[in-house]
Amino acid sequence: MLTSSGTAALHSAYYALGLGPGDEVIVQDYTFFATAMPLLQLGAVPVLADVDAHGELDLERAAGLVTDRTKAIVVTHMWGDPQDTRKLRAWCDTRGLALVEDCSHAHGAARDGICVGELADAACWSLQGRKTITAGEGGILTTPHRDVYEKATLLGHFNKRAMGEVGRESPLYRFAETGLGLKYRAHPLGLAMAEVYLRRLDHWLTVRERHAARLEHLLSGLPGIGVLTPTGPDRTATFYAFVFTIDPVVAGFTRDDLLRTLHRRGYGEITTCDAMRPLHTYPIFASPRSPVTTYAASCIRSEPRVAEQLAATSLRIAVPATDGPVGRTFTDTAIDEMTDALATVLTVTL
Repeated sequence: MLTSSGTAALHSAYYALGLGPGDEVIVQDYTFFATAMPLLQLGAVPVLADVDAHGELDLERAAGLVTDRTKAIVVTHMWGDPQDTRKLRAWCDTRGLALVEDCSHAHGAARDGICVGELADAACWSLQGRKTITAGEGGILTTPHRDVYEKATLLGHFNKRAMGEVGRESPLYRFAETGLGLKYRAHPLGLAMAEVYLRRLDHWLTVRERHAARLEHLLSGLPGIGVLTPTGPDRTATFYAFVFTIDPVVAGFTRDDLLRTLHRRGYGEITTCDAMRPLHTYPIFASPRSPVTTYAASCIRSEPRVAEQLAATSLRIAVPATDGPVGRTFTDTAIDEMTDALATVLTVTL
């Protein structure tokens, strides 16, 4: 199903899965806030869970947050690096929970032969302007469940669109003419643009992996520096960004030391990941608000220390999707600038 945004797709998915007031949904703390915000529109409670050192939902910690009100978990394939959805699916099945995947960074990503979204009860992608496949703005929702699809359609579509998608035999068909009052349709011109990009996706991902491998090679083996978005034979990542972390205790310098050095050199392509800061840092999750219910408690029930550490130690750089002169020059320059900047900060701190 196509929607007007990735957020609209998530809203449709959460509604279609029957989430509402009193229901709890475990959401990884390390994600963009739009992953969780639609749950507040429905009166559900996004319970924030920490991640592991790779930015993936920590299932051991999440298990301690499950209650009799928990109905689903939501994971985000951050920066285009796919999580282990086989493990996630088995974990949810054991507990009778729905699995929702936010694939907004991860168009075409796969791990161990399983595409992102393939095992989910509902999966959503964004087609916003900076995404790998863009419609300028837009979203995609997929689900293997016919009833979920029909209910999601009703939330943001109506008249002929809904009447053509909701089966006449469905008890929901009588509402198809009006839908539920929202209009989440994607713009047709944007979709035409996205269709062109879709045909280029496989090539783009192959090229990005080559560029990312060069950046990874530069950093591999350096004390205290880890790659959050690695290459590897077990995965196809989209490299929405190449992200690396700096442990100041081991490296001998901080993320900000390196960033300042790069900026003094006049190089600004490497930035922090602050736009994706952990959810627990936003007031809305400490004091949740909803148009349909009131909340008696915070969404924060644990200390998401790893998510906080990732946010404080991460840097990112774009990864070119072209292997022509422009793309090669971009990566060559990044490697040269980082090599010199790393040598400088190491010299200063010794």
